[in-house]
Amino acid sequence: MSNIKKLSQLLDSMKLVDLSHTLEEDMPIVPSHNRYFHTLWDTFAHGSRALSYQLLINEHTGTHVDATAHFMQEGHPAHQYIDQTSLTQFFGRALTLDFSHYTETDEVTVEEIQQWEQDNQAIEPGDIVIFYFGWARYWVPRSVSQKFAQSRPGITGAAAEYLVSKKIKTIGCDVISIDGSSSTDSAAHYALLGNGVNIIENLNRLEEILGESYIFILPLKIKEGSGSPVRAVAFK
Repeated sequence: MSNIKKLSQLLDSMKLVDLSHTLEEDMPIVPSHNRYFHTLWDTFAHGSRALSYQLLINEHTGTHVDATAHFMQEGHPAHQYIDQTSLTQFFGRALTLDFSHYTETDEVTVEEIQQWEQDNQAIEPGDIVIFYFGWARYWVPRSVSQKFAQSRPGITGAAAEYLVSKKIKTIGCDVISIDGSSSTDSAAHYALLGNGVNIIENLNRLEEILGESYIFILPLKIKEGSGSPVRAVAFK
């Protein structure tokens, strides 16, 4: 049996989980970013033979990835636009850590990550590490509540540095920023992106992939992109 057939059979035997939020108007956004618009462009009602919409979207809208260029300026050794970033950053073994008991004032520490490793398994080089805060429960239209964008837990700068030392390639979370709302200096962003670790934010359904899974998170190939919306999936 070929490797392709073996892989196909293996994936068919696993549970597929869509980790992405639906892109829709009035969804949560970073307060400083422009809103998402899905605007009718052409329609059968206008005599057209096809239906099409125009999208107006920020690179950091919905479930998305941060390229290192999001925080690292040109000339920095880690600076890369999204179209320059190796696709190998966006698939591989993922370990999802459960911090769903956290409130918006909490931040994950080095010691808590190390305790998780002792209780579960070691984080290894090349892993994708995901933090489940249970924050997707606040993903509702902005007109209903702004909590998702305004308050959140996160990880400390020291925790980010620890994960860099473990040589992970990508980090993910179900909040709008890996830096919690109590952070004043975006320390986690600088530590991660400054060392070539990409950040996936606004993930969904992480409670279904706790522990070990295999993830694919592929960005759009945007020239000089600081990031990109993604369709993220996991096999569990």
